[in-house]
Amino acid sequence: MKYIYTAENCPKCEILKKKYKGEGVRFVERNADRIKQPEDEIDREALVQASMQNMELPVEVDMEC
Repeated sequence: MKYIYTAENCPKCEILKKKYKGEGVRFVERNADRIKQPEDEIDREALVQASMQNMELPVEVDMEC
């Protein structure tokens, strides 16, 4: 499953969501605030990904079910 962490008023986030919807990519959108206080394994992976991209949004996480 693909997860994307986004924030309000984030043009790059909106572009990515529109792209995925247009391509039929299934994803779960999560609020980027969850990265600050991870609640689960997916949030922790998002923190790692965000750190590797200088905390810029959107953050994408692919998790195997």
